[in-house]
Amino acid sequence: MKASRKRSSTPRPSSRTARIPNAGESSLSPARFAKATLRGILLAIASATLLSAGAAGIAYATADPDALVTPLSLCVIALSSLIGGLVTYRTLRASPFLCGAACGLGLLFIFFVISCLLPDTMRGQWPSGLSLGLRGGMLAFSLLGAILASYAPARRKHKRKRARF
Repeated sequence: MKASRKRSSTPRPSSRTARIPNAGESSLSPARFAKATLRGILLAIASATLLSAGAAGIAYATADPDALVTPLSLCVIALSSLIGGLVTYRTLRASPFLCGAACGLGLLFIFFVISCLLPDTMRGQWPSGLSLGLRGGMLAFSLLGAILASYAPARRKHKRKRARF
């Protein structure tokens, strides 16, 4: 018969517990926050570019591409802002609402500047209420991306095994 071992009363550190930063290390410095937000915004713009190319290919493969322009462009904006919020949270690992809001507001600012640079003939003629709703939807999808990323399991870092000779 095996003798049962008595468990010690001291708690063992769990792999799920948050890492405690060192005294000299700030968990949320402004430079780190700006870098994560910029990374999320740039990847959102890059994904919007790639998704737009794919959406254009899908639209031109149909008989009437004009009917698909609006729904596909809305999908591209929603997916790219979702990706931006996700990347911002995965980079920073801070509050998902803060990460999503920062990325969403940054994307809103960039899209606003781009829309101001376009001539009136190229801008969409959306009613003001719908235009505000679309911009709010972009912010909402960025927040949703950050919240979904906060529920995703953290990646484990595996140690590399050294080759023995």
